[in-house]
Amino acid sequence: MRVRPDEVYSSRRAPAMRAENFNRSFQVNFMDEHKHSHDRHQTAKPRKGYRVAFLLAFSAGLLAEMLLFMHAQMREISMILKEDFRIVVVRDERAKATADSTGAALTAIKGTTQALFVSRQDRLARLKAEEPELVASVLPPGTNPMPDTWEVSLDEEVLGDLNAWTGAAWRVPGVADIKYKPLEAYAIMHSLFYGHLISLALALAFLIFMVMTAMVLTHGHTPATLAASLGQDRTWFVSGAGGAAASALAAYAIVYPVKYLSPVWVWPNPGWQIAVIASGSLLGWVLFQWKNVRS
Repeated sequence: MRVRPDEVYSSRRAPAMRAENFNRSFQVNFMDEHKHSHDRHQTAKPRKGYRVAFLLAFSAGLLAEMLLFMHAQMREISMILKEDFRIVVVRDERAKATADSTGAALTAIKGTTQALFVSRQDRLARLKAEEPELVASVLPPGTNPMPDTWEVSLDEEVLGDLNAWTGAAWRVPGVADIKYKPLEAYAIMHSLFYGHLISLALALAFLIFMVMTAMVLTHGHTPATLAASLGQDRTWFVSGAGGAAASALAAYAIVYPVKYLSPVWVWPNPGWQIAVIASGSLLGWVLFQWKNVRS
């Protein structure tokens, strides 16, 4: 049987045509899938970012709470040390100056808050009240070796330069000796310094936060849009306030065991907690405004 040439050509062409049709079908399906995937990405619901606002407010609030607790502790410690710190000036019994004139001269020295005269009888009575057994075993009956003294209290500014005050006190007639605890004075100065340093750090951080808030709110916003967003974006306020409130609870849980380890334990004023929570809510709202400007 004779085969026509066109039939031979068709039989040879068929495999190539099937392969070409397969490739076209694969390309069409791939393009459709890629298009649908791209459409799904475009129509996906954007993430709100509430958790980011919560965590940022929690981190900033926890740092602020710890600094506030340290500030309260340093202030309480410095107050205790200041109340306990005294400079004892011993009177020279051989001097011609009277006790009143010497006490007035000590009070006139710059930085002196009070110069309280303690007679030798009062000094011995204090010692008997504090250490009765020691006094009974050491001192013979009827004797009093205690000298007349002044207990001097000083201002905070003078504690940093006690040598200047003691130098002026040594020039007062009727002064035989000056006694104080230099390490206690150093401890008072360091506690006051670190308390002021923490206050400065908190003030600078709050100032920078307010400047950042002003920059975000004045960029691409009008008073009308900001006023409208106050009611529409309540969730961001709640998210930031929740993070700050959680940080206050976490800080309290962290530092509470210290109460059983040290007699000095002071929690900051509740007004500071309200300020931290308010700042956290503002942080959440400002973050949302910045997010809208960026998008």
